[in-house]
Amino acid sequence: MTLLAVALLAALVPVAPAQAHAAVVDCGSLAGHAPVTSAQVVTDSVLHKDYCDVQGVIAPQEHFEVKLPVTGWQGRYLQEGCSGFCGAVPAMSPPLTISGLSCQQEWDGSLVVAADDEGHSSSDPDWATDPAARQVFGRTSEHSLAVTAKVLITRYYGRPPTYSYYDGCSTGGREALVEAQRYPADFDGIIAGAPAGNEAPLALFQAWLARSNTDRNGHQILTAEKLPALHQAVTAQCGGDPRQCGFDPASLRCPTGAATANCLTDAQITAVRAFYRGPTDEHGRNLFNGGEPYGSELAWLGEMVQPAADAAAPGDTLAATIALDYFKHMAFSPSPPATFTLADIPFTDAEFAALDRVGRSTYNANDPDLRAFQAHGGKLILWHGWADQSIPPFSTLDYYAAVERITASSAFSRLYMLPSTYHCLFAPDGSSYTAVDFMTPLLAWVEHGAAPGSVPAGIGGTTVTVPPTDALKPVTNAQGLNSNYDYVGHYGR
Repeated sequence: MTLLAVALLAALVPVAPAQAHAAVVDCGSLAGHAPVTSAQVVTDSVLHKDYCDVQGVIAPQEHFEVKLPVTGWQGRYLQEGCSGFCGAVPAMSPPLTISGLSCQQEWDGSLVVAADDEGHSSSDPDWATDPAARQVFGRTSEHSLAVTAKVLITRYYGRPPTYSYYDGCSTGGREALVEAQRYPADFDGIIAGAPAGNEAPLALFQAWLARSNTDRNGHQILTAEKLPALHQAVTAQCGGDPRQCGFDPASLRCPTGAATANCLTDAQITAVRAFYRGPTDEHGRNLFNGGEPYGSELAWLGEMVQPAADAAAPGDTLAATIALDYFKHMAFSPSPPATFTLADIPFTDAEFAALDRVGRSTYNANDPDLRAFQAHGGKLILWHGWADQSIPPFSTLDYYAAVERITASSAFSRLYMLPSTYHCLFAPDGSSYTAVDFMTPLLAWVEHGAAPGSVPAGIGGTTVTVPPTDALKPVTNAQGLNSNYDYVGHYGR
């Protein structure tokens, strides 16, 4: 963590509930109750605090862990989400993952924290052939854990939590929205970062990225060597909001007979345009909420672009891997044959409809009617990076616009769009990230009624102020067009 990030987060000290609580029973006694399989006191090496570490299995096979402070608990429960297809219980040893960002935020052992593996092991590639496992992953895992954890809290401290919070990014953001939509009484405050809420059609987006960068011989078209020049050109023309940009990749067309790292061939121009456009059917209709945002180019490395020397590309990219796993194991029943490849995926309205049917019954978290969560008194903070290469930010903008149309959203929810920020706050090299704290304002909102305004964020060595976003406010570029945003304007079609 940078010194800037440490200073930024240290300045935001959560306001604690008035009373701390100690355990009223021995930690080991919790092991005598199903679904707990073990319960023992462990000392955290960072905070030097004793925790009752509880592990167990919620039927049929959802593994979980709950960490309860032996002393000093201040009445708060925090449940953490997974990422990707999950398959393992996230590590919860400090530094805790707060809003997708690992940092040395001192909670002094005042939180009960919990997480689960969403009901399957990542070592089992065929888990999703089981309809029950699909439902646990898509619908029930986080609710089951919330119920279980609150029972354990009540047994251990003799009282239930005063406030309950959920925090997740990507798949964890989808889980967060599932909670707000389907189990509105589980949590008082929810942070949903870069959510994969439109989960099923997102697989078409990932497949589109891989297919758009594949030539007729199965080789990649755009290579990683071209990304710096492309990103520099986009940055020179665009600001932090990709909707305000009208960049045309043809401006980098290579002179005849001269293909260098600083220019694009005609085939590469076509591939880049397809990336920005996002998946469409044969009639040009959207199959997802937009495409790659302007400004995300450096993060395409590994996502759908590899170095020229990589003979396996783009089949070994993250987009290709995720899409193929989804279509082969999660999308349909029965699953397609073992010979199925990305080349077998049709980009058609019928394919979208088939995926969406599965998504609506199992995976999607795109219901914008949050009035039950609002009536419960719940508070929601949504956030997304403007340069998110894995889940285009337009999906979250579309979703929040739908929420705004149905509810008085400003009364219980906020959307923050973070400039120059990649998926789940990380930069392409994985060594830097956007430093932002959404937990502190959420605590103040839930516990003291102080609605959040602008939040500080450390981005690229500087601190910027990020205001809440009105997703219904129209935005255009200098040409009166809206290059990325013209491709959206709906949610889940």
